Amino acid sequence: MSQTVHITAVVTVAAEHAAAAEHAFAACIVSSRKEKACRQYVVSRDIEKTGRLVVSEVWTSEAGFEAHLASPHFKALGEALGKLDAQLDIMKVRPLDEAADAG
Repeated sequence: MSQTVHITAVVTVAAEHAAAAEHAFAACIVSSRKEKACRQYVVSRDIEKTGRLVVSEVWTSEAGFEAHLASPHFKALGEALGKLDAQLDIMKVRPLDEAADAG
């Protein structure tokens, strides 16, 4: 069995672009959650800093994650965030709790 892929990303845009960034994520969330390899796709708004979003993703495999990166909805999100001059900090992480990675 292939190992799950965990992604944590922090996306930051200027406060005046926060609503546009959240709107861009909205379509991607719905489509991403429909992907066969998606186990989790959650985007959270930082309540203390307008314009900062945290994305938590879990994919069943590297191949599933790569397919997500190539999907039209993810590409559209990337284009939208690029137009908003978003700053991205994307991390591929491994939970310390092995149970979090269990199938």
